[in-house]
Amino acid sequence: MRTLWISCLGIALLACGRIAGIGADGPTVFLDRLADGSPGPQMVRLPAGRFRMGDLRGDGDPDERPAREVRIAHAFAIGRYEISIAEYARYARDTGVFLPEDDAPGRDDRPVVDVSWTDAVAYAAWLSHQTGQHYRLPSEAEWEYAARAGTTTLFWWGDEPESGYANCAGCGSAWDSQAPAPVGRLEPNPFGLFHVAGNVWEWVADCYNNSYGGVPDDGSPYVYRGCGQMVVRGGSWILPPREMRAANRWRWFPVLRSDEVGFRVARDLR
Repeated sequence: MRTLWISCLGIALLACGRIAGIGADGPTVFLDRLADGSPGPQMVRLPAGRFRMGDLRGDGDPDERPAREVRIAHAFAIGRYEISIAEYARYARDTGVFLPEDDAPGRDDRPVVDVSWTDAVAYAAWLSHQTGQHYRLPSEAEWEYAARAGTTTLFWWGDEPESGYANCAGCGSAWDSQAPAPVGRLEPNPFGLFHVAGNVWEWVADCYNNSYGGVPDDGSPYVYRGCGQMVVRGGSWILPPREMRAANRWRWFPVLRSDEVGFRVARDLR
């Protein structure tokens, strides 16, 4: 299938070049075409690099420790936005799976919620089949690497909540405590990713562990047969700012659905 490379990210915080902790080739945006020629999700190519993952200040939650250096060995791509209702509806129509209901105005541009981890994995498999590329959920390490975008502060923009950057309970957005904001409505982080703080929790590939002891440091997911809970990252529209810190993590049963939980996809580039 055809891959369309759109452009280097032209946002104010990042030109197409080096940023602390990542390689010399900066992020770029692209999309793959589905089998019928329609566009797939917009993806951002991120270079390999190293970063410090977890509670970097000693004031986070116990499951964010010990903080450690993680090496992302290979470039990968991650969704520029959360998967939207419109994108998920295309999959639901094609496969006949459950489509969450949402009667709000402009619903197609909202991130899809009420999808389980199992649903998200199935969507990624369908997207792989449609495009001929390998889509999947990001690992927890890849997610935090992407969300931090070379920063070490509580949030990618700093240590205090600021209006215009996130949707949460007390973030100062038009959607605070009411509903998920439509994708792409708030400021992107330095990698050009939208809503990695607040809006909706996002499923990742990892089984939940109550610490970072013994988990991989190469960017791969922590998985084992029969794990009971999966990790979600990023916070949500109904929770306070502390819950959308870059290091914060939570757990959820893989078959459960919630109006606070959605996902974005990753794609292998090798």
